[in-house]
Amino acid sequence: MGKKKDDLVVVKNSTPFLLVLPALVVLVSIVGYPMFWSLFYSLHNYNPIAGAAQFIGGGNYKWLWTLPRWYNSLRHLAYYLFVAVFAEMALAIALALILHEYIKNKTLQIILMVILIIPMMLAPSVVGILWRFIFSPFGGAINAIIEGLFHRPPINWLGEKYALTSVLIADIWEWTSLPLMIIFSGRMSLPESVYEAARVDGAKPGMILTRITIPMLKELIAIAFILRFIDCYKFIDKVTVMTAGGPGEASEVPSFLAYLIGIKQFNIGQATAMSWMIALGAVAVITLFMRFMKQVLAASKLH
Repeated sequence: MGKKKDDLVVVKNSTPFLLVLPALVVLVSIVGYPMFWSLFYSLHNYNPIAGAAQFIGGGNYKWLWTLPRWYNSLRHLAYYLFVAVFAEMALAIALALILHEYIKNKTLQIILMVILIIPMMLAPSVVGILWRFIFSPFGGAINAIIEGLFHRPPINWLGEKYALTSVLIADIWEWTSLPLMIIFSGRMSLPESVYEAARVDGAKPGMILTRITIPMLKELIAIAFILRFIDCYKFIDKVTVMTAGGPGEASEVPSFLAYLIGIKQFNIGQATAMSWMIALGAVAVITLFMRFMKQVLAASKLH
């Protein structure tokens, strides 16, 4: 009898592990093995066309930090992250509050939300092709508008000067709707009694926005920011479709450079080393941001 009870306890204790075991096996298979494989080859000089891998330790990492093209791609990424993510967050907050505060007709509100979400439902490659035609110096919609309104000659939006900015605009157009949905749903969940009390006390719209709405949406804004940051950090699709990293190196970002070195040039060791540096950079930046948000949220709770 005691043995049966012990067996039952063992089964009960192991049940949570058994339930998550299939998901754990899949996760290790599709994430763990490729990570180990890439780390292994990042320590080797390996080109599948040239021959077998040769162990060189940290040689690929040392090579990476002597490559001017790598530093150039990092500058492009910093510009892209700073402008695109913050522009998307600002637009998302503004659109979410406008939809909630000024569009009182629920049917119209839903219609406008669906229209704003449509770009996000398109494949990034399709968006890239669409905006490549829009920015075309020959017959593109943007140049047609500029020429019609200001009588100026066509601008080469996909040239060296504006290539990265043009890709950035296309990405903002597509992905602003993601933080918009998160922030809009958060605003709908806030208790209206708080706003009624503030209006009774004579609070103005600006004060309500800065003292009530934004502080109460901090967590959701942080989540939306992290999601967009992670997605922008591994940005490659629209660069490939719209500019192919050019002209020259004008719109190369680290993930696209890793793709060129690994897939186009078959330098697997160098490409995997670059991928690991990209991943470690993302972890470091997100960790710092999470610590900053914890401090901000803790300070706001104290007040």
